Amino acid sequence: MKFIKSGLLTTLVSLFILGGCKNASTIGLDVDPTLDINSKLVDTSTVITKLAKQDTVVANGTAVSVLGYFKDPVFGITTSNMALAVSLSTALNFGKTPVLDSAVLVLPFVGFYGDSINTNYTVEVRQLDETLYGEPTLAYYNNKKWKTKSTLLATKNFRANFKDSLTIQDIVVGKKDTVKRVIPQLRIKLDPTFITNNILKLDSVSLLNSKVFNAIFKGLYVSLNKTSTTQNGGVFSFDTFTSGAARLDLFYKKPQAGTVVDTVTTSLNVEGNIGNAVSELSWDLTGTVVNTELLSTAKNSTTLYLKGLSGTQLKVDFPYLNTIKNLGKNITINRAELVFTVVPGTETPYKPLQRLRVYRNDIAERPTFIADETSFDRRYLGPNFVGGFYNATPKEYKINMTGYVQDLVSGRVKNYGTFVTPNDYIATNSPNSEVSKTVNVFNNLGRTITGGAAATNYKVKLKIYYTEQK
Repeated sequence: MKFIKSGLLTTLVSLFILGGCKNASTIGLDVDPTLDINSKLVDTSTVITKLAKQDTVVANGTAVSVLGYFKDPVFGITTSNMALAVSLSTALNFGKTPVLDSAVLVLPFVGFYGDSINTNYTVEVRQLDETLYGEPTLAYYNNKKWKTKSTLLATKNFRANFKDSLTIQDIVVGKKDTVKRVIPQLRIKLDPTFITNNILKLDSVSLLNSKVFNAIFKGLYVSLNKTSTTQNGGVFSFDTFTSGAARLDLFYKKPQAGTVVDTVTTSLNVEGNIGNAVSELSWDLTGTVVNTELLSTAKNSTTLYLKGLSGTQLKVDFPYLNTIKNLGKNITINRAELVFTVVPGTETPYKPLQRLRVYRNDIAERPTFIADETSFDRRYLGPNFVGGFYNATPKEYKINMTGYVQDLVSGRVKNYGTFVTPNDYIATNSPNSEVSKTVNVFNNLGRTITGGAAATNYKVKLKIYYTEQK
């Protein structure tokens, strides 16, 4: 039989009871008087929220890569292109006289944000004019502008049917070809002459390994044509991380004396998990209300414009936590929630962000998980315990930061800065839980508009439930 420490059990019971509180509408503490515990109330009165533009992030080694051209009437224009390198799983030999049938760049859909109904998209593929080769220590940032050659290798018109599976021809070596259903994906046929000259006709030394090959081939650059993208457009995310998901499929004939000529297939994978896929992002917010808020010298923002894809984040401060500190050292925080309310009418036609995350800075100003989300902290109760997910019924986000507020009140942790962001960082297993991996930073497409701490309506709230130990 397993036993749970009484302290943790008490906390759990408190959380379940406190979860039943209703009509918590004022800043500070709201305690249901019917609760059968000795709860007390303190008015923390003020939360300070300041909108800030997010710093650049590492854009390779991410779970998805993003492609888009999105003209948001509030947030401005977001453009995202992809630089991709293809890898050799082993040394290749295409034979003396290979004949290419087709070359298809396969990009599996993961998600989409924007106009999926009215917009027509035109994707374009060019060759990189600089080498992309991923190494574990090599980082490319989202603001890097990749050099490309001007010649178009492919162009394709498509709609945002990112949930529709496809039926394609299945090449079976030595047997009759058939058909098969595949997951939703964007399939782009590349110029066969280019592929023949730059891959199939390379000598065996050039096809020895990925590093040698990529020094010659450079890589591919995928973008959307801005002129032919109708209406407001959108942003697509693709699985470039899973080995073999995104790839360049080569279908060719390899004639050999005395044998029947048959079509064979070779795949060159986009190994995003080792850094061979990079998202190039730009954001033009000229003339937008978002830019006005970012340039404001006010210390407290009235309206908060949160944008994913390395867009914006919030600096959050709690200047009146000393009110609790002054009550003594025997204060137990039963629950602390930071609540953001979406401004009505802004959740359509574009849905709010799926989730907001909270992090604290360490002494070196590096983003670090708060105690509630640190796996080796005794108060850690699971990956989703912190919450922050959008709830469409009350139109709000609730972030549970009980352990963190307790640490701030007790002085266990010094406040070097707290921030809320759409970005989803991954912590390492280091003792200080330093956030050094950014694999999920592009998973949260979209944007959200909420009231700020200086707003009259839909104000940010800090709700704290506490008890005083005798």
